[in-house]
Amino acid sequence: MKNLSLGILVALTTTLSGCALYFGNDHGGSGDTWTYCGSDGYYSCDGDNCEWVGSTCPDQGTGSGGQGGGFECTSSSDCAAGCYCANGTCEEAGFCTTDADCGRGYTCNEDRSSCEPGGQSCTNDASCPQGSVCTEGTCSSTCICSTDAEAAAQGYAYCDEARVTCMSGADPAGTCAGEATCNTLPPTCAAGDVPLLGADGCWNGECEAASQCAEPPSCTHINDQPSCSARSDCHAIVNGINCTKNDGTGPCQAGDTNCTCEQLIFAACGAN
Repeated sequence: MKNLSLGILVALTTTLSGCALYFGNDHGGSGDTWTYCGSDGYYSCDGDNCEWVGSTCPDQGTGSGGQGGGFECTSSSDCAAGCYCANGTCEEAGFCTTDADCGRGYTCNEDRSSCEPGGQSCTNDASCPQGSVCTEGTCSSTCICSTDAEAAAQGYAYCDEARVTCMSGADPAGTCAGEATCNTLPPTCAAGDVPLLGADGCWNGECEAASQCAEPPSCTHINDQPSCSARSDCHAIVNGINCTKNDGTGPCQAGDTNCTCEQLIFAACGAN
C-alpha cells in the first residue's frame, strides 16, 4: 500500500507529466474525499492522506471535480494544460506563455498555455508530426482522426488515415458524396460500403464504409438495409418471397396489400 501526503503530491506536480496527474477542486480537510491519476496509477484520497488503488486509471471524466484519469482525446482541447493530443492519447509537451518556452518543433497555444506540435519547418505533410500539416513551409496543428467522419466532425474535409491527421481540401482517395459525371460503372462494394468518386467525377474503383464517410452518400449508392434504414432521407426497398393474401384468397400479385410473406429480401435503397 502506498501513502502520500498532500504536500508531497503538490511538490510532484512540477516533475510528473502534466498528462498523468489531474487534480479536481482544492482539497485539504479531513473527510474531504477525492481522486486523481498519477504516473504510477490511480489514487483515492481522504483529506491529506492518499492511497494507491491500482495501476489502471478510470475512463476520462470519473475523477473528482469532473477531471478524470483517462488520457484519450480527439483534439488537444480534450487534454490537460501542458499536453496535446497525439494518436488519440494526451502527451506532455510543457506549459508556456510564448513560443520560446517550447522545444523545437512546438509552438505555444496561448489559449491553453500549452506547447503543441507545429512551427517547425517542413517540405511536405509527411515531414510534420501527426496531427499537423505543412503550410507554407511551416507545420501547423489540425487534429487527430482515424476516419473521414471523425475529421468532418472536427471541422475538416477528410482524414489522412496513414498519418491519423485531419486534412482540408479534396480527399485524394475520393469522396462518398455526389453522382458520377462520366460514363463508367461503379465498383462492386462489400455490404455496408459505398463507391468513391474521384476528382474527375468518375468512379475510381475504390469503396469506403458508409459509416466512415465525411459526407453522406446518395441513398441509391447504399447497398445494405441497416445503413439505408439508419438514414431519415432514405427508405429500404424489399422483395417479398412466397407472399399470400391475409384473407386466404391466394398468392399476392404486384401492387397487392395486406399480404404476408415467408421472407423479405433487401433489394435497393431509395431516396424519400
